[in-house]
Amino acid sequence: MLSEQESIEIMLKLFPEFKDKLEEHRDSWGDNKYEFGLEMAQFSSLAYDKIKSGTEEDIIKLADFAEQMLADGNEIVRWAVKYEYLENITNNDGERDFPIERFTKKLKPLSVEFCKELDKGWGTKTTGIY
Repeated sequence: MLSEQESIEIMLKLFPEFKDKLEEHRDSWGDNKYEFGLEMAQFSSLAYDKIKSGTEEDIIKLADFAEQMLADGNEIVRWAVKYEYLENITNNDGERDFPIERFTKKLKPLSVEFCKELDKGWGTKTTGIY
């Protein structure tokens, strides 16, 4: 099982530019303890920007990251990827200038399954999942 730290290392390997945002986020907490899910939420912000204006390679890396974390992550990592990454991204469906299908069309089975669970709970149909 991949730990939270291993997940962060994978994020940074895939997107080295995330390091500054991550460090800024950690610095804002000072000596207070922060949750790993908040770091995943920061990564979802980077993902949002990449989905809007990144390369196809970026989008594939983001989709593959989600699937790897759902398949191989520990319980904390899987929860964070579901609710702080995938849900954050899919919550932007319907935003005028957000091309969510660039991302959802590249999701793998575990990610699609979770997005369908979210849709069932919210009574929505995320663009590109169906």
